[in-house]
Amino acid sequence: MASQTVNAFVSLRLPCELVDSLVTVQGEHADRVEPQRPDHMHITLGFLHDADAGTLADAAAVLSGGHWTAPVLRLTGEVRHGSWRLQKDPAYRYDDQVVQKQEQVRLGIERTPELTTLSTQITERLGIAEDGFWPHVTLGLARKDFPVGDAEAMSVPSVAKPALSVELQQEITVSDFRVLVANHLA
Repeated sequence: MASQTVNAFVSLRLPCELVDSLVTVQGEHADRVEPQRPDHMHITLGFLHDADAGTLADAAAVLSGGHWTAPVLRLTGEVRHGSWRLQKDPAYRYDDQVVQKQEQVRLGIERTPELTTLSTQITERLGIAEDGFWPHVTLGLARKDFPVGDAEAMSVPSVAKPALSVELQQEITVSDFRVLVANHLA
């Protein structure tokens, strides 16, 4: 009998002030972007694809036993789009000029020394470090196709506040998650 696996990820919980500012941006673009639920907004540090119970226990131990400085989270103004889920579809073709329906609209987060240290220590210990890590928050899923220039022209908040916690979350659906472990940051 095969063991049950889940998709999980390590993430940072956003401060309330940043979430509130992002909700305002979502409202300004509600015709194009189906908003990410405010309580699910996070910065993904790394993915645990098809994680079994042992992998989840290892990740929980790393997060529970860690002591990190809370990185200050500040948006860079860079906007990207794409979809890990859509990439699995052979018919999907990424277009750098068009945000396509059901792609994620992602806003870049400044890569501070504290964020780099926290991310590197966790992802390397878990063996999930990825080349080209780009810290971001997902604003939501595109409701329809629209020009990338419109996404890049979004006015992003200037809030700069520390992350609240580092968390291990289980992916329930592409936009629904549940927290398995949380370590509040100092």
